Amino acid sequence: MIKYHHTNEPKDCCGCRACEQICSRHAITMQENAEGYYYPVIDESSCVDCGLCEKVCPMQANQIENTNQPIFLAAQTKDKNILKKSSSGGMFTQIAIHTIQQGGVVYGAAFSESMELRHIRIDNIEGLSQLRGSKYVQSNMSNIYSMVKEDLQRLTKVYFVGTPCQVCGLKLFLRKEYTNLFTSDLVCHGVPSRKIFRTVREHLEKKGNMQMTKYSFRDKHVGGWSCSSSSSYKSISKKQKYLVKDRQMDAYYHAFISGNIMRYSCYECPFTSPNRVSDITLADCWNIQELDTKFKETYREGVSLILINSERGKALWNEIKDHTVFDHIGKDWAMKNNPQLASASHKGNMRERTYDMALNDYPLFVDTFAPKSLKKTLKFYLAYYIRNNAALYSIAQHTKRLLK
Repeated sequence: MIKYHHTNEPKDCCGCRACEQICSRHAITMQENAEGYYYPVIDESSCVDCGLCEKVCPMQANQIENTNQPIFLAAQTKDKNILKKSSSGGMFTQIAIHTIQQGGVVYGAAFSESMELRHIRIDNIEGLSQLRGSKYVQSNMSNIYSMVKEDLQRLTKVYFVGTPCQVCGLKLFLRKEYTNLFTSDLVCHGVPSRKIFRTVREHLEKKGNMQMTKYSFRDKHVGGWSCSSSSSYKSISKKQKYLVKDRQMDAYYHAFISGNIMRYSCYECPFTSPNRVSDITLADCWNIQELDTKFKETYREGVSLILINSERGKALWNEIKDHTVFDHIGKDWAMKNNPQLASASHKGNMRERTYDMALNDYPLFVDTFAPKSLKKTLKFYLAYYIRNNAALYSIAQHTKRLLK
């Protein structure tokens, strides 16, 4: 049986749901705990001790690593429309479009109408907008691995994108190599709680007397290429609007980035290595402006870091690279600017207290992680208005170059 069933240690389960989906006896169900994470519960009266659940668990099975040394690239799509709507350099969308144009399908994380994050299947280019962008909350995998297997057996080309543990869970679940499967893992900081995200969203809806229909954690319209957050929502008048800056979502983001609202397995993640589990790894190429590359003038629009990890990944990259601007970068520099390529995120010293505040004393949660600051608010809005005014932005950039 899976290790978590014996230890009851939260760190021993990443919530990928591979064990649940592999069990032909339906002896395993995933149940949400008090923090909002799914963990397996085994009905021992139905279990026949076949051991399959143990074999597909990414947290204890032998990791699937590519033996090739990865190729490190900084890349940016040439399609300005895609670039504007992407969190970084648009590489996911470029690969996904290529897959669908070849008659394939794409699996990735999307918000439902009720704003619950789950993996879905997309078979048309228009639908890719649901999968685009960063989403700092754990995705519900439901029966996705089984759906992927059905597509692969029908010889459909599949592009699957997820966290490293989700990609590993899929490969272990499949139990064989499929030449029509292409995978991308994300350089993952960790997965925050669905329950806390739900709590923050409900407070935002109550405050604004509205129903949120979309959330973008990193909308370039608001913060440029950065880690700032914004939201569009449907108000009572049915109009789409931007929630440009709000302390509640700032608190959620700061609690996440400080390591205080992640799943326990994230603090001991076995996938924090440059030897990745997927064909192509996707990340942000932070601080690319420090290097002498092709992005000196365009880095503010967003640049992706990609690791090409396998021969299959190389073949895929060769098919899409003409649609991109790219440059080779060094491994050490890439790892320095993406620490999760080398080590797991550290557990925040307020983790347990943070959950208690978020779920039982919400105002204190907001005040703790997003204290009021007139200076920071004015600085944000000044940068926001300059960024969205072409004349002011041009003057600001010219002044910055003169100062340098």
